[in-house]
Amino acid sequence: MKRHWGWLAAGLPVVLCSPVNGADRFFNQSDVPRVLTPARLDQPISDVPASVTVIDRDLILASGARELYEVMRLVPGMSVAKADGNVPSVAYHGTQARDQRRMLVLLDGRSVYQPGFARVNWNDIPVALEDVERIEVTRGPAAAAYGANAFTGVINIITRDPRDYTGQQAQVRLGNNGIRDTRISASHQFDNGAWRLSLGSQRDDGYDAGLAPIEDGDSKRVDRINGRAVWELSNGDTLTLHGGGSQSRLDRPPESSLESIGYYTEPSEQRGQRAFAGVEWQHPFSARHQLKVTSYAQYSNESTNLDLCFYDPITGAPGPGGGLFFSQELRDHYLASGGDINQTLATAAADPGIQNRYATLQASGASEFCGQARLDAREIRYDLEIQDTLQFTDWARLVSGVNVRHDRGESQAYMSGSAESISQRLFANLALKPLQPVTINLGGFWEHDQITGDYFSPRAGANWQVLPGHTLRLAYARAVRTPDLYEDQADINLAVHDLNAPFASNRQGLLGWAPAYFFITQQSPGTLEAEYVRSRELGYYGRFAGVELDVRLFREDLWHLVSDPLNPFDFRPNNEGEVRHQGGEAQLTWRPGARHLLRLAGAHIHTRVNDDSESRFAAEDSASALWLWRVSPRWWFSSAYYLARDYNDHPFERLDSQIGFRQRLAGLELQWRLLVQHPLNSEPEVFEENRYEDDERYWLTMTVNF
Repeated sequence: MKRHWGWLAAGLPVVLCSPVNGADRFFNQSDVPRVLTPARLDQPISDVPASVTVIDRDLILASGARELYEVMRLVPGMSVAKADGNVPSVAYHGTQARDQRRMLVLLDGRSVYQPGFARVNWNDIPVALEDVERIEVTRGPAAAAYGANAFTGVINIITRDPRDYTGQQAQVRLGNNGIRDTRISASHQFDNGAWRLSLGSQRDDGYDAGLAPIEDGDSKRVDRINGRAVWELSNGDTLTLHGGGSQSRLDRPPESSLESIGYYTEPSEQRGQRAFAGVEWQHPFSARHQLKVTSYAQYSNESTNLDLCFYDPITGAPGPGGGLFFSQELRDHYLASGGDINQTLATAAADPGIQNRYATLQASGASEFCGQARLDAREIRYDLEIQDTLQFTDWARLVSGVNVRHDRGESQAYMSGSAESISQRLFANLALKPLQPVTINLGGFWEHDQITGDYFSPRAGANWQVLPGHTLRLAYARAVRTPDLYEDQADINLAVHDLNAPFASNRQGLLGWAPAYFFITQQSPGTLEAEYVRSRELGYYGRFAGVELDVRLFREDLWHLVSDPLNPFDFRPNNEGEVRHQGGEAQLTWRPGARHLLRLAGAHIHTRVNDDSESRFAAEDSASALWLWRVSPRWWFSSAYYLARDYNDHPFERLDSQIGFRQRLAGLELQWRLLVQHPLNSEPEVFEENRYEDDERYWLTMTVNF
């Protein structure tokens, strides 16, 4: 196969540096930023076995983003869009546009990857951008450190430590497209610790209402709460408590498959509630040996209403015959037809049982058949992890641990009940420095899952500092993504409720059974295997003359992918998908002085697939550029450019501009920011229905610190 390597320049932001012990030869690069995520070790970014992007508070402010997912556009190779109306999609080396199953997202060490339905819901992550200290993105498989589902990469969102600041903050944001955001936060330091609490709300109207096929709009409303408290105990231990939650209400577009058999009587809304609580205990045995124990519980509940009146399948018009879609006889005929929907409907009129049921419905006296169905999903997770970090010598450091996790999913519509899985995990990552310019990283993650059995994910990396400030990196990794509870144990039964008279009081007599289910049902065979990825990487990291540069050349082979649809109308569970990504990406940060910051990022990726659905979110070329100019101590200006060619044959190109101002007033600090987003083309995002009628989006943010 002919190989194509892309070579693009891009930028790495400056990160928060940790204190360095100059006596330790293991950490002698005091001028190099440090990261925690790639191998669970505090290492210079030049020594880690992966390419890393760090987005700090300065970059978040300069970007002007109002939602967490938007800052991911600064990461080379990251696909970012509102692909499903008001539901964002984010994927490193994107494949499928809607089902983002293959990247792990952490919030202060807690996985927000939802186990029951294999997804990350970016709307409902319970943290505001203003509470984020930094984001570390490991670009490439990281299952050797975090296990299954750290398949293509890891995004680690780290919130602000309440010990680092104090005071209160209030914020209001107003703009067109119905943007109405508010936030208030408070923090306090006491003798041996500190706490922080933040409450916020975001609202907007989504894509334009009135444009087909989303005439009723796709507005969004999300409320969040997030808190963190830290105690420094007398024996050197540290105890941290985390907690928070969110609730959301999203307008959802009509399901095209249902519109062909009925009409909506009420718009659909997706309502969600999420909550979590966690505790972390750190105990230092010595300066070279630390123990960390973490535990958390999280809960999510999501439901979407489907309020419809159904057309008579014989006449095609509204009428009581619409009840046939929820009759026992049509379900039996569907099963006898081998689950072929078209054949079922084409031959239904000739079936004697269906003929009798149709006559019963026609004699019911009803003018039509109407009801409500619900797409429901509840997920619960309990997680316990013990991690030990030991520095044997100045040149050898090991982090190892054990993890136990219990996942449970409940859904009447998708699973006809509940399913659960208990998994156990062991992991270890070893960093060696046999020679001063050479770092070797070896890691592995073993896990046993009740659904798919045993898996082991290895990673090996070698970093060689060829010259001071210039390091070459070679890395190899394998990773798995295990099937979620829905993929493994789906049992789809969509029940109808709140029927009109006379059906509500006589389901058994008029429909043949109670409760009444939609005639289509699907069951998973329970034979899906894990997805696999193999990654080979050649990289470079350099720091020179105010410039920081990271380049990654890679080839990633993905196989055994679950690529075909898994919805009630089209359910084809198999492991036949294959993808190959090959190319290059880079990031560059240049600080010519204290007043200017230029950050560039870019990627060129050739993607080959055997299923077209796996290429809809794969852009061959993507780039971002961000410039920050501190005009004076009180004024600043920033501008950002984003490009992706193409998402599902639709290019994305946008220019953002922001101006900010700080002032002191009556003992308060006020900050004003005006941001304007200007699309540089008239293309929709990913799918035709994701289209704005008005070009510009703009909003004004006022923040008060007191």
